[in-house]
Parts: sequence; structure tokens; C-alpha cells
Amino acid sequence: MIVKTEKNNLRYRRFTAALWSFFRALLLIGLAFVVLYTIIYMLVVSFRSPSEMLDPAVVWITRTFTLQNYKYAIQYMEYASTFMRTFILALACTLLQCFTCSVTGYGFARFKFKGRNFLFGCAILTMLVPVQIIMMPQFINYVRFSNVSGIELIDTPIPLMLNALLGVGLKSGLFIYLCRQFFRNLPKELEEAAYIDGCGPVKAYFRVALGSSWGIMLVVFLLSFVWYWNDYYTVTMFYSSAAPMSLQLSNLHSILVTARNDLGTAFSFSEIVVILESAALLFLAPVLLLYGILQKRFTQSITDSAIVG
Repeated sequence: MIVKTEKNNLRYRRFTAALWSFFRALLLIGLAFVVLYTIIYMLVVSFRSPSEMLDPAVVWITRTFTLQNYKYAIQYMEYASTFMRTFILALACTLLQCFTCSVTGYGFARFKFKGRNFLFGCAILTMLVPVQIIMMPQFINYVRFSNVSGIELIDTPIPLMLNALLGVGLKSGLFIYLCRQFFRNLPKELEEAAYIDGCGPVKAYFRVALGSSWGIMLVVFLLSFVWYWNDYYTVTMFYSSAAPMSLQLSNLHSILVTARNDLGTAFSFSEIVVILESAALLFLAPVLLLYGILQKRFTQSITDSAIVG
């Protein structure tokens, strides 16, 4: 009787495990479909001839493979110069933000001073304040500074870089929180040993704390770079010409409406659609490539850093 009961329990556990595995696989497949569907659709359409856009028989597999769509997208987006401008802007702001947020998070984690909790609460509060509330005052301040000093800041990366350096960049509150949580979990004995060897707080930060924080720094770097690369609202405020890629992509439709193709005629609706899909894929390609290169270390960093701490 006991043996029969144990067998029934074993069968029940196996059935439960199999059922859970099935639903988990179903959920992951569904999530993967939602995430990958748009990218796969863009990839398929970008190589499609415009004449096939209105053909109901062509869904996923194109009959006419063409690279003409990418040619037009690269030409009218001025892709080479726009890519370099956007890459330099995103990289500079990201590096400044990594430094500022790590220093701020280290200060909140290691030093006790009056008003520490209040100031940390203010930093967390920045995650709840919509960026639309502070963008207009920032824009007015930069315009006034340009008028007084004669140094033109609008249409340059300086405002965004200053925001990142001063701790009010994109999602800075989140990154300060992540760095603070990471440094709180870092053993204090490492810094105490550095103090014994003659290091002050600044040297201890650079030689010990920063050297041990490559995991959280990778998380902050990748998330910050992606947010700056994809940002549209902020760059719209500070740029009117020489725009980064997100703004250039949003203006591409109006550019194509007035442009002419190689035959000297206006672009048709189908041509504009396939060119826009190609341009969107070109916009996403650098970020996808960066994540593909760093995804293994990024996943490990999330596991080891404050996101789960």
C-alpha cells in the first residue's frame, strides 16, 4: 500500500512538472513572438520590392529581393554622418552618466551625513517626475546662457552632456539607486584595507570600489546607451538641425514625400513604407549588435548586481 502511494505521488509530481514546463514554454514562446515579430517583419519588408506591398499573396517570403530600399534609407537619412553624430553623443553622455551615478551612489552607500536619506529620496523622486516638467526650464536656461555668454549651446551635444554630468541625465535616478544598492553590498573590509595602506576616500573609490563594480557599470552603461540612442523627446528640444538619428528617422517620412527616386518621380506610398522599414532596421541595428556582443556579460551582471540585491 505504501509503495503504491509513493508511485502515485511520483506520477503526480512528474505530471505537475511536465504541465508547468509546458505552460512555461508556451509563455516564453508567446513573449518571444511579441518581441521578435516587429523585428522579423521589418527585416522581411526591408528587402521587399514596393510593388509587392499591396500583393496579398506575399506575406513573409518576398519574390523579388532588393537592396534599393536600404540605398534610399542611407541616402536620405545621411546615415554615415548621422550615425557618427548619434554614436558620439550617446557614448559621451553614457560615460559621463556612469561616472556621476557611480560616485553619487557610492557617496550614499558609504558616507553618513546630515540629510543623506532626504537627498537620496530626492534622487529617487526624479524617477517619478515626468521629463516634460523639467525640459522647458532647462531649455530656457541654456538659451539664456547662450544669449549672455555668446556661446551657442542649442544644436550641440553640450546640454545633454551637462545634464548627464550633473546627475539629471536620462534615468539618472534609477542608476544612482542601482549603484547605491551595489556599493552597500560591497564588503567594507576592502576599503578599510585601502585606508590602512594610505588611500583616502577618493583613491579608495577609484582603486577599490570602481575596480570591483564592473558588473553594475556594464548594466548602467548598456541601459544608458540604449536610452540615449533611442531618445526622441529630449533631442527634439535641443536640436533643430544636425539632428541625431532618432530625430532624423522621425523626419524621414516628410523628407521622402518631397524627394524623388532614381527615375525622377515622386516616391509612391509603397516605396515610402519599405524605405521607412529599412531605415528603422538601420536605426536598431547598432543597439542589437551591441547587445548581441555584451548579452552574456550583461545577463551575468544583472544576476550579480543590485538588480536582484
